[in-house]
Amino acid sequence: MRFSLYVGLALLVAVVPLAGAEGLATAKITLKAGDHKVLNPPISLPYGGPELDGHIVVEEAKTGKHFPVTVRNGEFVFIPEGAMPGTTHTYSVRVEKKDPTVFPRVQVKQQGDKPILDVLIDDVHFTSYHYSNDWKKPFLWPVNSEGQIGVTRNFPMGEQESEKGKDHPHHKSFYAAYGEITLVGKAMPNDKPADCWAEGKDSGFQHSDEVTWGSGDAYGWVKAKNTWQDKDHRALLTEEREYRFYATPEKGRLVDAFLTFTADYGDVLFSDTKEGGMVAIRMRPELSYDNAVITNAQGDVGEANLWGKPSPWCDYSGNMEGIGWRGLTVFDHPTNLRYPTSWHVRGYGLMGANPFGYSYFGSKDHNKGLLPMENGDYTIKNKETLSFKHRVYVHSGDVKKAAVADRYADFATPPEAEWVE
Repeated sequence: MRFSLYVGLALLVAVVPLAGAEGLATAKITLKAGDHKVLNPPISLPYGGPELDGHIVVEEAKTGKHFPVTVRNGEFVFIPEGAMPGTTHTYSVRVEKKDPTVFPRVQVKQQGDKPILDVLIDDVHFTSYHYSNDWKKPFLWPVNSEGQIGVTRNFPMGEQESEKGKDHPHHKSFYAAYGEITLVGKAMPNDKPADCWAEGKDSGFQHSDEVTWGSGDAYGWVKAKNTWQDKDHRALLTEEREYRFYATPEKGRLVDAFLTFTADYGDVLFSDTKEGGMVAIRMRPELSYDNAVITNAQGDVGEANLWGKPSPWCDYSGNMEGIGWRGLTVFDHPTNLRYPTSWHVRGYGLMGANPFGYSYFGSKDHNKGLLPMENGDYTIKNKETLSFKHRVYVHSGDVKKAAVADRYADFATPPEAEWVE
């Protein structure tokens, strides 16, 4: 009997997971690739069984290769090696006795008692999540590519190797921010929207309320609850974010970023401004300016052709002397508001996925007719939510060698997978 990934969870729960480890030991998974070459995509299946106290692996029938698994929150996530277009693969599941001397492939651990979480993948430092409220917002830094080469800027968190790139101190490596937020019908200071993008004396805050984390073989995670505030620390809205860090090779790291805004204090208006990014990145100087090649899904290249333009993805990469090509791509998911998002991307290293700044972006001649409206204002009604899902791809090689288009397809239209019982 076969049960599809797209069938309701209740039906799956009745079959696959009820027997716990014993049930999984007899379970099979099939995966069918689409029309592109698949490479290390995280595959998620519903799982409704008990928590498992053991080490779980997925084994491919033909090759005998093992792939990592994380079971969490009703999801069974594994990362296969890949698949050629149109091929079908069968996997079995094995639950092994937990070995306390073997650590998960993706470890997330706190730096002593500091509000910093280090993420290690196969014992190699990938990034760190900084959530001290001494900063105006949380962020990920550094973001390391193959060979422990950071692709994002060190300024202002650490030592910047050169004077170039010491601008816009609010561009903190890998973060989320927005420049004009208003509680509708409630007087704001000076009748101005709160600025949760910049970090001057009149800017707002993203207050870290609660941060939890965990480690796993397929992915580790950081989950945070934040309150976005105006300059006087008055609450504007609440936000939950989760970063998932996957056990993929160092030459192609993957991070999923989930953000959910909730209007807990009344209607919230995100006003139309270019200053924002649901995922925002500031690249290092060696991957910016004249060293940068900025590309989108349509094949456009350079700030003049990309700024404000809608596209499913945007990539920033360059050839670093003595190191080779390194880059970072941000993917927009088709379920996101106003997909494909517009891009606040600058040649000096900034890249932000911004679905709101239409009046700015639409003013460019090359954007005429591409944007669905002249103004991008958006209101989250009281107690309602707005969610975003993005993937960040940290890669070696240029856009073509890193197969960015295929990696986007893995994200937007993943291979079909299903339990087989």
